Amino acid sequence: MNSFRDIVFTISSVSDVSEVLPLTVWLIFGSKKTPYLQLGIFFIVFFIVKAYTLVTADLHENNMPAYHLLALLEIVAVYQFYCQVLYRKVFKWGIIALAAFHLGNALLFQNIWTFNSLTWTVDMLFIISMGLIYFYHIYKDEDDYTPLRERPDFIITVGWLLYAAGSLFTYLMGSEILSGYAEGFFKNGWFFQTVSNILKDIIISYGFWLTNRK
Repeated sequence: MNSFRDIVFTISSVSDVSEVLPLTVWLIFGSKKTPYLQLGIFFIVFFIVKAYTLVTADLHENNMPAYHLLALLEIVAVYQFYCQVLYRKVFKWGIIALAAFHLGNALLFQNIWTFNSLTWTVDMLFIISMGLIYFYHIYKDEDDYTPLRERPDFIITVGWLLYAAGSLFTYLMGSEILSGYAEGFFKNGWFFQTVSNILKDIIISYGFWLTNRK
């Protein structure tokens, strides 16, 4: 019988490549217009960097710098998406502030050769905040009568919120989880992040599919 550790490792392996699903759906079915264009490009770049982390992990090389980059790519993509959905433009000062925060963490607190749990944790809180702002926006919008289940931006938001909520604990306790052998429930806390990441990619894939439905 497989142990909990074996199950977590199996799910983690699926999560490591699950970005290929929304990437494929976007390339074949998704809208190539704003705001979905930038989100689709993000999945392309994210998948390439993620593939690099898998190769370097097999070679037993320290690939923590790539995770610093992944965190920045993800939060900038989410920020751009909601700026375009909510305000029809991207505020460049926001991107600068996010980049400065990530760079400051790498220089002052968690250098690029260690896991950047601080930035991932703050990023998850930021994604949750953006999702809640979006929900408030559609609650106040009295001119759009499109059913929520047919709105790709709503479906994609659900995916991001599930991911952020499921990942928050893992990233908050990331340093402790990584500090020992993956045995027992706590040391296999990546289970929450991997499951939420897979769900996120499935839900966003459906959102991409909706973008070109008439």
